[in-house]
Amino acid sequence: MSARASSLGRADAAALTALREQGYAVFERAYSNEEVAFLRGLLLAEWEKLGRPALAANPPVRPAPNVEVGPAGIVFHGLSSAYPEVAPRLYKPDIIATIRGLLGEDMRLELPAGVLSDESRPFFSWHTHIDGVDDAYYDNARPFEAFERSARVTHLLYLDDLSADNGPLLVLPRRITDPTAPPFDTNEDHWPGQVVIDCPAGSVVVIEQCTWHAAFQRRVPGIRAFVGSYFRAADTPPTPLTDPQLSSWRGDDPLFASLIGR
Repeated sequence: MSARASSLGRADAAALTALREQGYAVFERAYSNEEVAFLRGLLLAEWEKLGRPALAANPPVRPAPNVEVGPAGIVFHGLSSAYPEVAPRLYKPDIIATIRGLLGEDMRLELPAGVLSDESRPFFSWHTHIDGVDDAYYDNARPFEAFERSARVTHLLYLDDLSADNGPLLVLPRRITDPTAPPFDTNEDHWPGQVVIDCPAGSVVVIEQCTWHAAFQRRVPGIRAFVGSYFRAADTPPTPLTDPQLSSWRGDDPLFASLIGR
């Protein structure tokens, strides 16, 4: 599919091909230093307001409504509803146009969430986002169905550099139509064929829902921050994690409004 321009952005043809043929695409330095500082500062300020709770817990705990501390770190749900001024800063037109090239023009945003973690979070084992839920939702007996086209992607905006010290992202490339079951032990920290993604703060990694990925533990003290979002094709059932407040957003940003069906 060739790149296509619209008032809301131009699809990146190479990135769209990568999503179909590799299951992921990287957009380096898509956000400015100022945008990164704003979003990272907001998440850190909210963590401070909660009294700086631990940044990892298993089983998960909820220190406040819409906030959960679990294996991935502390997760702040409902970003756009709790902080309406954040919505216009969350997405870039060209990246959204590329995702639309994969999922369809009428795709929908399901949730945006901010995440903080530190060196206390161990290796985050291999997983996918099929159906927008983790394996526990299926009592660890997930059905690994095959797909002919993509139904959902995860948009990961990194607010810190991904490096050897900061816990880089691991992905196992795959085509949309490849089998979805795990090819290796999900607790192993090295899979044959894996790709290690190092990228600077402000970069976005878009991962197709069936693509297996993991993250190394931080080697040094400090906080690793990102904003994660789910997007689904219009005919795909929504994830149970869908933010119910999205439909009540009343801002005037045309890109964000288009993602929630307005």
